[in-house]
Amino acid sequence: MEEVSGKRILYVITKSNWGGAQAYVYALAAHATEAGAEVVVVFGGTGRPEGGAGLLAERLAEADIRTITLPSLAREVSLGSEWRAFRELRECFKREQPDLVHLNSSKAGALGALAARLSHVPRIVFTAHGWPHREPRSWPVRVLIWLASWVTVLLCHAVIAVSECDCRGAPALLARRKVRLVHNGVAPFTLVSREEARRFLAPDIRVLEKARWILVPAELTRNKGVDFAIRAFAGVSTNIDDAALVVVGDGEEHGRLMKLIQEYGLERRVFLLGFVPEARRYFHAADIFLLSSRKEGLPIALLEAGVAGLPAIASRTGGIPEVIEHEKSGLLVRPGNIDGLADALTRLLTKPEEARAYGARLKKVVQERFSEERMLAETVDVYSE
Repeated sequence: MEEVSGKRILYVITKSNWGGAQAYVYALAAHATEAGAEVVVVFGGTGRPEGGAGLLAERLAEADIRTITLPSLAREVSLGSEWRAFRELRECFKREQPDLVHLNSSKAGALGALAARLSHVPRIVFTAHGWPHREPRSWPVRVLIWLASWVTVLLCHAVIAVSECDCRGAPALLARRKVRLVHNGVAPFTLVSREEARRFLAPDIRVLEKARWILVPAELTRNKGVDFAIRAFAGVSTNIDDAALVVVGDGEEHGRLMKLIQEYGLERRVFLLGFVPEARRYFHAADIFLLSSRKEGLPIALLEAGVAGLPAIASRTGGIPEVIEHEKSGLLVRPGNIDGLADALTRLLTKPEEARAYGARLKKVVQERFSEERMLAETVDVYSE
């Protein structure tokens, strides 16, 4: 990242809790800092009413990277909060005088692109971690969101799509030349042993000691489709009595998911463990990785599952099919296909050799095609165009 040495770079992201987009920002900010750039990361809170700054803020502080918190940025969408966030962003850009602003997530992208243009920032880059108009909403809302995303593309100098799917589906009318494909990447990381991972994640849940774990690492939002995973597992659990569904993550869907677990009588088979920092280190606790999302960009958690060599089942959405080739490096299921998910889970639970082969192939794919080093180099190319 020598090309960024001496430059002042501002990374902007809506929320400061930890997820794929935050991991992406952290990797870029840390490497740009190491390369000699002056880096500042701007974010809102966690999006929760009681929340202040989240784990992203803590990780950046540990790396001695300066941060700026804009409380209005991560609040619920409203005309008043959007106006305050826009004003705060513009004041921030005028005060910091960055050479480059790199925007992440839809809200930060739309407001930040306009604020950066009006502040005469020399280079404005936006990364689309999955386009929001692809989310399941009413068509009038999707049209409005598409228009907002299109304006964001127009205002930016370059737009990074993290998957071929998002590159093709970018709202880039009259601005197609701005869109660049840069697949997400992941660096190797240390995994703890299966026994240690299980002791750490579920020290007091005895039923999980000898169970086979289906791991769902996901923020508890509607897009992540954890409800699909629970409904599918309800069909599996009647025939396979040694499997458990283990969900690692937190979010606004927690209460609704707990009611769903109770509705199916799965309190002793499905467990919501909450948010776990560095959850990927404990992936060897699992036997199967499950990602039942309604909508995705290119999920970093899936790449991390590949590093861990876990057999994966995932939704055929976004950039996931660019990582998993169906029945070669994992199993793909149409989003919302509960019976298909249940069949896929049953298949891998009853055919462990096939499951292990999928995990080994996925690990090879991630190592060869989705390295963090490649992602960083290609992103810097976009910076310096």
